[in-house]
Amino acid sequence: MVNHIEIIIEIIVHATEDTKKIFEPILELFDIKEEEFVKERLEGHFGNPILLMKTKLGKKRAEEFIKKLVSKISKSQMDEFLQNIEMYFEGSSLFMRISKEDLVRRSISLQQNDALKIKISTPVYKKNELVRTYLDLLVK
Repeated sequence: MVNHIEIIIEIIVHATEDTKKIFEPILELFDIKEEEFVKERLEGHFGNPILLMKTKLGKKRAEEFIKKLVSKISKSQMDEFLQNIEMYFEGSSLFMRISKEDLVRRSISLQQNDALKIKISTPVYKKNELVRTYLDLLVK
C-alpha cells in the first residue's frame, strides 16, 4: 500500500433532493456520517439553492473506503474503468464518480453526471509510475 493517501468526496445536493436519502446509504455502505461533511451553500444558474458537501478521509479510512468502493462496483464497470484509467487523472490525483441515484438505492455504479465526485490522491513523483501506483491501490 502507498505511504500517503487522501480521499476527498464532494456531493452537490440540489434543493429538490433530500440529504437524508443521500447520507443514509453513505453511512450504511461506507461508514461516513453526514456530520463529517463540511457544507457550503451556493446558488445555481437560475438562483436555485445548491448545497456543496465535502469531506476528507486520511490514510486508514481512505484505504478502507477504497476497498469498500471497489468491492461494490460491478466487475465489468471496474474493468472498463481500469482499462481507461489514464482518462481519470488530473496531476497525480485519480477521479471517480458514482451515481447519486443508484447510491440512494444502495447500489454503486460509475457515472459522470449527477454523481458523487471522489478524488483519490497519493504522491506520485514519476509520471511513468502513476498508472501502476493506482492499479496497485484499486486492484487487490
